[in-house]
Amino acid sequence: MKKQTAKRLAAVIFSIFTAVISVTAQDGLGIGRIFSKYGHMKGCKMVEMNNTNLHGHSLRVYKSLTYKHIGSNIETILKEDRRKARKIREVVDNGVITSGYYMMPALDDGTNRYILFSKSAYGSGAVIYIEGRLSPDDIMQICYAKKRK
Repeated sequence: MKKQTAKRLAAVIFSIFTAVISVTAQDGLGIGRIFSKYGHMKGCKMVEMNNTNLHGHSLRVYKSLTYKHIGSNIETILKEDRRKARKIREVVDNGVITSGYYMMPALDDGTNRYILFSKSAYGSGAVIYIEGRLSPDDIMQICYAKKRK
């Protein structure tokens, strides 16, 4: 009985610690509001992974949100983060920004933070927050890597 209680307590502490890391990771960025406000909304799908690997790159935090019909709300918040970005890469089609990434100021420990986004017709799209020791070239490799068969 004591072992089960200890295991449960450890699981609760780990969950709280993971949530704290996730919240503080986006401190000072608008994208955190996007995930908290729209992450559990109907028509949206949110994925969150901590301490994971993606295409051979170690990530501290990976969060993504796909959405429908709320693109104008998302765009307003992304514009706030764009003003804080250290590096901006955007794809413009017919005068409209359709996708891109923003390299945000690094955390105190040197960990880089990126916001990636893609917008489609009718207010749908996706936003991704990545935190890890990745360079801008690594982000491009992850985004445009050919799928392995």
